[in-house]
Amino acid sequence: MPSTAQVAQQSKFYVSGTPGSNISITAVSKATSAVVTATNTLAVGDVVIFGAVTGMPEINGLIGIVTAATSPSFTVAIDSSGFATAGTTGTATPQTFSKVGNVQDFSPDGGTANVIDVSNLDSTAKEKRQGLQDMGNYSLTFDTDDTDAGQLRLIAARTAQAVVVFKQYYPGGLKIRAWQGFVQKVTEPVAGVDKVLRSSATIVVTGPIFRG
Repeated sequence: MPSTAQVAQQSKFYVSGTPGSNISITAVSKATSAVVTATNTLAVGDVVIFGAVTGMPEINGLIGIVTAATSPSFTVAIDSSGFATAGTTGTATPQTFSKVGNVQDFSPDGGTANVIDVSNLDSTAKEKRQGLQDMGNYSLTFDTDDTDAGQLRLIAARTAQAVVVFKQYYPGGLKIRAWQGFVQKVTEPVAGVDKVLRSSATIVVTGPIFRG
């Protein structure tokens, strides 16, 4: 069987800044990929965060990665088929991003989930349930550039202790991941003989990771 391995080169890592102006929504469909009716200015690969949508409270706060865009609508990688009803009026906030420059690698640790012991006196062996998913941390390594907009945004997010949106782009078939998190640490550049100045960052994921 031929390998389906994909080369990582051309992968990119983005951090959000000041959000764009809210988009007014007039409908959101119940579908495996929700279709949002709005005066659309978005393109494939853009990211929005949904505000309150009448009739579809489940979508409030979710991150939508745009997978298709036309003049009157855009499609996001959110499965709304199990939501109670279709949405009507509401808002979505486009996210603006800066690419973090000179990235050498970014590595998710995969996270974990707590194990809850539900054993009782009638149990004949340990009984367990899975707790909430913790999506874990990312480590990011990059050659230091104090003029790079993405690196500066990482530092600003850490200073502000802000929860921001991160976006990863992969080449080939994987495409995009988007999620919220905060910057726990950005190191000062490490220096050494016959080396370039290199920094690293630790980013903590809060909430789910969305795929598009």
